[in-house]
Amino acid sequence: MLLPGPSDDGETYILTKAAAEAMGVAVCTISQWRRRGYLEPVKGSPPRKPLYRLSDVRRAEKLTRDRAIEATGSDKQVRRMRGVSL
Repeated sequence: MLLPGPSDDGETYILTKAAAEAMGVAVCTISQWRRRGYLEPVKGSPPRKPLYRLSDVRRAEKLTRDRAIEATGSDKQVRRMRGVSL
């Protein structure tokens, strides 16, 4: 669920379920990103209904994906994902 109307700062704010839907992951994955420090809720958002900036959610997904690729040890995959010619 996206919050209605544009925000004053030009950001789009979303709840946990909407963040999961936007990234095509399970809700518990968003919670994992938060526990691992990849994603922080917006300051002042309620603990049981945290709000996230959509840009922060996208950044957390990219960071998680990049770290997973690096952990596989597949240099070819890492270079392909980063756009480096093989």
